[in-house]
Amino acid sequence: MTGVELTVEPLEGIEEARADWAALAEAAANPFATPEWCEAWLRHIGADLHVHLFAGRRPDGTVAAIVPLVVTRGRYVRKARFLGFGPSNELGPIVAPGDREAGATALRDALAATCKDWDVFVGEYLPGDGWAARVGASLVGRKADPFVDGSWESWDAYLASRSSNFRQELRRKERRLGERGLSFRELTEASELEGALDVLFDLHRARWGEEASRWFAGREAFQREFAQAAFDRGWLRVSLLELEGRPVAAYHGFRVGPVEWSYQFGRDTAEESSSVGLVIAAHAIRNSIEGGAATFRLGPGDQPYKQRFATGDEGLETIGRARGLRGRAALRAARRRGG
Repeated sequence: MTGVELTVEPLEGIEEARADWAALAEAAANPFATPEWCEAWLRHIGADLHVHLFAGRRPDGTVAAIVPLVVTRGRYVRKARFLGFGPSNELGPIVAPGDREAGATALRDALAATCKDWDVFVGEYLPGDGWAARVGASLVGRKADPFVDGSWESWDAYLASRSSNFRQELRRKERRLGERGLSFRELTEASELEGALDVLFDLHRARWGEEASRWFAGREAFQREFAQAAFDRGWLRVSLLELEGRPVAAYHGFRVGPVEWSYQFGRDTAEESSSVGLVIAAHAIRNSIEGGAATFRLGPGDQPYKQRFATGDEGLETIGRARGLRGRAALRAARRRGG
């Protein structure tokens, strides 16, 4: 596949292309592509990895794509992946909407330029489909990526698109929580950030126990650093659901341009039967619609609550390419895992 005309050049670091990088990430409305996210990730998660950064320039010199890759070195296999793997909801070449062909061209050239440094490339969480054919790779797996279209006149208009059973259930649960003093508190002041995150981490650990160390709560320093950066940039969205003045659920997301990304929820396990998780999810979506968001991204996965809210699903792809026997064995293992 030929792709678009680009000159793909290596970068010494993020700073070399910071303005273009930031502009493309904001055009994509993707917090996980921003320099702030990538720099925090490199400090806290990828500090020991070999980093390969590339910029794809059009003939007029403008940057159309950024390709951020890292190489992990295991005992037997060197694996190329996208910078940000693990905690990011979406990965891949950083391009403006409608420029995926430029992204695919830049990724293909970046992989060719670095091929001696890796045995297998596993590119996770690429948005949409068709990436494997564009890049000369194979499909490793797909994952649901549901969203709510935000172009509704009102929250009630959106609810009218859901089933009557869901509407009745949600209103009934909100009414019952209202009888117990239901209230929501939005993070608006910098002085409130640390305390709100404390609540979120405490709820997450209480819900998941030891498993939490492998997920969100296990990357607390990284999450706190980016949350502060996101707050400073106006991207951060944090809501607390309180009953009788006590926080029992929390929502943590990011709003970049017209898109809001649901990132993490926490809920008190003692309130499972009250469905505080469902209610705070509804509150977050309502806030995004009333705030003019074009899309509310529910996050990777096909959990039932996401499907109840979702109006569409573009999906996420994981693709792979292998070099040599070790690379092919690693790619077969990735396919068995589905990513």
